[in-house]
Amino acid sequence: MKRLLFPLLFVCAFSNAQIFSENFNAGTMPSGWTVNNPDTAYNWGVGAAAGFSSFPNGAAFFDDDDAGPGSVNHNARLVSPVINLSAVSNPKLSFKYANIIYDDDSTLKVEAFNGTSWVQVFTFSGAAGDFTIDLSTLTYVLTTYANATNIDLTPYANANFQLRFVYDDVGDYSFGVVVDDVVISGNVLATSDVSLKDKVEIYPNPVKDNLYIKSDLKSDSKISVIDMSGKLLKTFTGKSESYNLSDLPKGTYMILIDSDKGTIRKKIIKE
Repeated sequence: MKRLLFPLLFVCAFSNAQIFSENFNAGTMPSGWTVNNPDTAYNWGVGAAAGFSSFPNGAAFFDDDDAGPGSVNHNARLVSPVINLSAVSNPKLSFKYANIIYDDDSTLKVEAFNGTSWVQVFTFSGAAGDFTIDLSTLTYVLTTYANATNIDLTPYANANFQLRFVYDDVGDYSFGVVVDDVVISGNVLATSDVSLKDKVEIYPNPVKDNLYIKSDLKSDSKISVIDMSGKLLKTFTGKSESYNLSDLPKGTYMILIDSDKGTIRKKIIKE
């Protein structure tokens, strides 16, 4: 097992530092990771082989073949530990995956916990990765993974951030899915930059029409308004007397302030 969790408030700024990683090489479920499946008793496992295939190294997998033809698994979940991204600018997710299907295109989804709800950040349906057959055992062997790279986690970053990998066999008696080498990278803010968040005042909150930002914004600073699903709704550039949000529906939003010192996130409520 290889797992990194930086003490984010006490480090200097890095460029593209590795914030978290897990390669599942220990052969057992890593500390902090959990599984749940509301459909059946079958769940994700960790190891170098499953009933449907063997893997180059340790990996996390859901063995749908082992679940049998009468078992439907729409929401088998592998959930990461809590990863504090509150002091990380521009976090990106990368991982390897493979999927063996039978008739229908079973699906792998990845969801991020944004502090309030789970939001889908990746999905793939169908066969993925390359497999050969070991003629001595007549079993599949995974030779090449598919790669998911640089998935932007910025809209979802928070102190209680988590990932979950969700397998859906779409009701088919399929083979299974594999996930490996999960990595989150980003720019870790220095202590001085982290404390800058506390010096930025956004008011009123809740806001009805005009939002005011009290800070030392520069002319090239960008202010983004994002809903809780991660969708970009509005952008402003530079310092202004106020920022008009009157056209937004009532709800909860995230304000992202991008400057030369990194990204500051503030949650607001629109009345």
